[in-house]
Amino acid sequence: MAGNDTRGRTPLSLVGQEPDLLFYTRQAQAQGGPVLVLGAANGRVPWTLAQAGLAVLGVDPSERMIHAAEEVRASESPEVSGRVRLLHADLRSLRLEERFPVVLAPQHALGLMASHEDLEAFLATVRHHLRPEGLFIYDVLNPPVEPGRPADEEPGAALEPRRPVFSFHLRERKRPGTPSGIHRLKFKPFSWEELEEAMKACGLTPRERYGGFDGKPFDPADAHHIGVVDG
Repeated sequence: MAGNDTRGRTPLSLVGQEPDLLFYTRQAQAQGGPVLVLGAANGRVPWTLAQAGLAVLGVDPSERMIHAAEEVRASESPEVSGRVRLLHADLRSLRLEERFPVVLAPQHALGLMASHEDLEAFLATVRHHLRPEGLFIYDVLNPPVEPGRPADEEPGAALEPRRPVFSFHLRERKRPGTPSGIHRLKFKPFSWEELEEAMKACGLTPRERYGGFDGKPFDPADAHHIGVVDG
């Protein structure tokens, strides 16, 4: 796969953005909206995309995160606010009639899947919502295998989470009478090989792989794995 993220000069409105926000905005603008964000968290990605002129649907399994994202609405202009919809739903079972040219899973959203079955369900959600020739774009943590720990160990029992944006997910507990949620206190991120194998199995085609939001070619030792995938 190629590793070139040169899609023209950066618009003035994006100068100074954090690298991941700049990366996602440029990719989404090149493809066109509307954009589906799976793992909207506190809204930083959906609201940034809306400020860049894109219509966005942000979905998150945490009610607290959706509430935090909704609080941003009051500080945005009516024009920007009108571009953002936010939905509380399980990312593994979400099925909407709407299809999108771009589906994003930012800020390690894929890494919150507790098992290969959960990962497959998440990717089925991606596949269901992508338009023909659409793009799926994601980023995950990619730490090295810990010494003395089996490389094939099931995700769910290795590393303390390093992304505070998902702390609400990790602290939430199942309420009586509600479906099981994603609330693990520790997780083991999937390797890039596992992710790409699962994507191919559900009909997605990995196209580009990066080790940084600046377009750095991916190396297995990189702390991040950033991917662009054809639907």
